Amino acid sequence: MNGKKIKKIFLIPIILVVFNLLALPGYTQTRFDFSGMIKLFLSFYASRNQEGPYFYHHSGDFAFKRIESRLALNAMVSDNVSARVRLDAFASPEALFSNKDFPEAGILASPGQTEPFELSLYEAYVKINHFLLKNLDLTVGKQRIQWGTADKLNVVDNLNPLDLANFLTFDPDYYLERRPQTAVNLEFYPFKDSKLQLVWLPSRQYSPLPSGFSEMLKANLSALPEPEINLTTETSALKNTNFGLRFSTVLAKVDMGLSYYRGNYSLPYIQGVELSSPIEPSLSQVYFKYPKKQVLGIDLSGELKSIGWWAELARIQPESVSAWFDSYLFMGGQLIPVALRFDLMEKFYWQWVIGADYTFSVADGLYLNLQYLHGLFDEAAFSSQAKTYFGLRKGMWFGELQDYLAGKAELRLLKGDLKAAVNSMVELSSGKSSAIFYPSVEYKIHDAVFLSAGAILATGDRTQTKFGSFSRDRIVYLMTKVSF
Repeated sequence: MNGKKIKKIFLIPIILVVFNLLALPGYTQTRFDFSGMIKLFLSFYASRNQEGPYFYHHSGDFAFKRIESRLALNAMVSDNVSARVRLDAFASPEALFSNKDFPEAGILASPGQTEPFELSLYEAYVKINHFLLKNLDLTVGKQRIQWGTADKLNVVDNLNPLDLANFLTFDPDYYLERRPQTAVNLEFYPFKDSKLQLVWLPSRQYSPLPSGFSEMLKANLSALPEPEINLTTETSALKNTNFGLRFSTVLAKVDMGLSYYRGNYSLPYIQGVELSSPIEPSLSQVYFKYPKKQVLGIDLSGELKSIGWWAELARIQPESVSAWFDSYLFMGGQLIPVALRFDLMEKFYWQWVIGADYTFSVADGLYLNLQYLHGLFDEAAFSSQAKTYFGLRKGMWFGELQDYLAGKAELRLLKGDLKAAVNSMVELSSGKSSAIFYPSVEYKIHDAVFLSAGAILATGDRTQTKFGSFSRDRIVYLMTKVSF
């Protein structure tokens, strides 16, 4: 067991001790609320794919299996002081991208493997209302701070990184989920329906990456067979901390927010390529880094004749990153080294999303949701040289900005106990387009017991489109959840 897991396990008795102290006679007003969930997620492939680029499987192979539990404890210490702790535990019989053996024999897995187990401190914070001033609230600890008004496809929600590791499990509960971060969050309410928020994040925001992520990056670099991947992160220092500022109010029945974020991209982008041998490009070194950025954002939401609507616009200014491409040329029968230097990204670029939703009075209710997005979470605007030498383009992961149309339809039947839904996203391109669909059915067996089934289906060109790269990875899943 590594040091990180030991530290996480030691957190449990520490947390229990803290809450026991809160229950001492001096804290007789403390009230506790305990909740949790147990979930089994099981998925398998309904198609054969032996050509990748990301997954390799036969039809009927299991895709992802996991048992998950969530335990949350809320404490009201007084009228103005509260605390929350949430622990997530995961048991996965297999890793996502690799079949690597574990050191000792397993009990629940195959004889050559153990069952990977992870205990995560998802949230842990204390909130103090009326801190120093009557209208000033302070929240300190690991927390989810959501900015923006769009449904999942936010472009101004910068304080919490996207959980890419769970996104690629295709578990619908983790579709575009963002992870809580350790932060100092000050919220001041100067007048009615208005809030001024200042957030300081002591650490860089890095998205959790799946096991075998370097293999995904290699597959994305089709021009370089088997390159060596290098990820560069910033040192933990005061100068590398991030912060955000947001003012929100209501004008003419429209919710409006203005925000500023100074921090970093939570996903890595290619910065340099070194071809150590022109004869064997497999010896190439490829370097990725997490550039800094500044984001000015505006978000709006309202309602027009029972139709809800929202819009977000972000002006993103990346740091000036010097990229490089070191290669060789054959001239006069000799090898001549060539060192190219150029800007990685444009000086600034825009991302935006607009959307609307409406509920029809059909049966128990038909809900429709439609959004138009410019720039998905992994995309950026690159310089012309970066697109030329790194092969960055539209229709690839970690590539150039493009447009998407996302939709969701939910039909509730049997007094709401049965729900049929379809989520979809269409990649719009001047060239070839692709789409991904998430049909599902959920039945509420009891007030706290849910059984659901669904599928993930993608279409499109396998080499030129983003979702088309998963077109041969059709997945069917079953999920059971018990909440308490």
